[in-house]
Amino acid sequence: MRSDNQTLRSQAYKAIEDLIVTGALAPGSTVTEGGLAERTGIGRTPIREALQRLAREGLVSIRPRAAIVILEMTHSRQIQLLEARAVLQEQTVRLAARRADVDQRARMLQLAQAVDDAARIGDSELYLRVARDCHLILCEAARNEFLDRFMGSLYALSRQFSFTHLRLLRGSNVVRGAATHAAILRAVAARNEAEAARASKRMMDFLLEFTASSQDDRAGPSTPRSASAAISTRAHQRAAALAPRKTALRRARR
Repeated sequence: MRSDNQTLRSQAYKAIEDLIVTGALAPGSTVTEGGLAERTGIGRTPIREALQRLAREGLVSIRPRAAIVILEMTHSRQIQLLEARAVLQEQTVRLAARRADVDQRARMLQLAQAVDDAARIGDSELYLRVARDCHLILCEAARNEFLDRFMGSLYALSRQFSFTHLRLLRGSNVVRGAATHAAILRAVAARNEAEAARASKRMMDFLLEFTASSQDDRAGPSTPRSASAAISTRAHQRAAALAPRKTALRRARR
């Protein structure tokens, strides 16, 4: 049985992780133990322990005698994460296919339907929240404490990236993403290790494409695709506006 302290630590971790992943605590913002304790209703000691764990996982940076900073899940960090996740996730789903018990397999089939439903109604945030439960059951079924720890961290960071670019998870993207989750869950539930590994690879292919498409997301749909493009566009506009004046000046000099 878990002690009260362990329960509070777990509650604090889940609460703060959710605030970070969903963007309620924005990347680059600063927080304090006291502020988080007041916000979550949990004591400062469990909050401090949760922050130390989140720092180890790359979600926050704790600076001595300074602020606690929420780290940004940048495009570059996401690419590096996916490089590690591809190998570890395949091993996780393979072990889950071998080791999942009947209750876990039933739960996987339920989650596969839930993730399909979220995609069908076009609810991206619901999809990401169901995806979290998908990852948890796969790690639980794999029965490997080290994979569970590593994958938990990678999944949290990856969901933070997805929430940051939530507007891209629309239409075909959310349908395709949900399909990869459902395929993994159904393959594992059927104890089809090879198909689970193939479905995991399809998920990683999708995530790499999604990450590539996110590079220009922050600029928005009606703005130039990069800062250099924006500068170039403005320069051309200024040059066009000044052209008649320059022509008039040249004629006056003659």
